[in-house]
Amino acid sequence: MLSLSKHLLLGDFVLLRAFYLFQWVENMKNQENISRIVDLVGQRAANIYTARSYCCSEAVIVVINQGFRGDLSPEMAVRLGSGFCHGMGGAGCACGALAGAEVALSLFLGPRQPGGMKGKEFEKVAKEMHDRFRARFSATCCRVLLKRRKEKNGATCKELTVGGAEIAAGLMLEQRPELAAKADLDFLAVRESKLGTLAKKLLGGE
Repeated sequence: MLSLSKHLLLGDFVLLRAFYLFQWVENMKNQENISRIVDLVGQRAANIYTARSYCCSEAVIVVINQGFRGDLSPEMAVRLGSGFCHGMGGAGCACGALAGAEVALSLFLGPRQPGGMKGKEFEKVAKEMHDRFRARFSATCCRVLLKRRKEKNGATCKELTVGGAEIAAGLMLEQRPELAAKADLDFLAVRESKLGTLAKKLLGGE
């Protein structure tokens, strides 16, 4: 009887260990998938910034909205970002890449969004967006970032755009991992050219 109990306990231990191993493997796969999506978001943001001549805030909002199948049309998404370009119209205040990222987070996680986070919880995520951006680029103010770039000690606007998009995507997927399944990988994998975008405009396609 004692021997049988030992075998049962050993069997339970083996099953439990196998379960945790399976969970670990699945978690690693999910982390790899999330990292891949975040990388694609950053690359697509850079592509849109260059090919469409969008400013930082416009590119970030467009890529997050369309990349995760948001509610806004591409036209509405780019319009929403226009007021934040160049540190709010050249005022040199908050970097447009950061402002656009905060807007993008609001579209998916904000308390006014169906299924969104509670107000206080979302405020923590919004602050985390700010803090991660500052940690990555050493500043959040457009005029400071531009000064650092002129001194050859800071990021370009394109690099700030990539960073804003990547940080926003990462935070979204941390809070709502199920959004990974909604990611439009086809859209994120596309690489437009300036010439192709110009031709599309001339033909009335944009």
